[in-house]
Amino acid sequence: MTRSSPQTLLAANVNRFNFATLQQRLARTTWRVVETQEIAATQAITQNAADQARLEALLEASKPALAEDCAGLSYLLFTPFRYPPLPFGSRFGGQFERGIYYAALTPEAAFAECALYLWLFQQGPQELGPLANIRDQRTAFSARIRSARAIDTCSEHFSRVSKKISDPASWEFSQKLGAALREVRTAYCLYASPRLAGATNVAVFDPKSFADKAPREIQHWHLALDTERCRFSRRGFDGSQTIEFEYSQFTKNGRIPHPAMHKNAWHEDA
Repeated sequence: MTRSSPQTLLAANVNRFNFATLQQRLARTTWRVVETQEIAATQAITQNAADQARLEALLEASKPALAEDCAGLSYLLFTPFRYPPLPFGSRFGGQFERGIYYAALTPEAAFAECALYLWLFQQGPQELGPLANIRDQRTAFSARIRSARAIDTCSEHFSRVSKKISDPASWEFSQKLGAALREVRTAYCLYASPRLAGATNVAVFDPKSFADKAPREIQHWHLALDTERCRFSRRGFDGSQTIEFEYSQFTKNGRIPHPAMHKNAWHEDA
């Protein structure tokens, strides 16, 4: 009896689904965390507003052209679609496919991804030096998405492959799934968070999924991270909030498993 290769088995698992019939109308509020960029870096190297505007125009001209379906969107929403993935792709995207907007359905799940990549960054240097303790700011923002072409991979239809979709150490199955979802013009998909049990993440393929041209809410958070703990905190009109993670929450055998780490590269798209 001839044994099928792992690649053939993966393809068979993906092809068993009729994705077009699984698409449904869904609307969700998503959260994403980015580096705080309230003060443009160009301000520090220019003498006046006119010079800064000219420099920023030159920088903008050097960037990849903005696709028509991103027209009018805030840079916070269109940036992931503007740039191609790094050499090893992302969870649902291959090296030569368009970028994907990754987010989560709760701030906690979004911050879990942020903490994860900060610790992955720390895993790189042999000597951490000043990187052993990081004090910085992050911006969390919400955006509403809706489409009649959404797929929920947390549903029972995907129960037999859900662990493969959200495997923290491999993108092999999820990238094949992502290609199949694009083929039937899926706007976005929901999937179980690879890092935070019970949480849900989202991968947006189509910028037209956004219900608004800009984020609905923007929050500013303080970040404190060392080799064992990561804390995000803020003080708003609704009181103080703290979200904290332990390094051990994300590790296996003392290290954080991540697909790109096996190839000496990493990418902030889980």
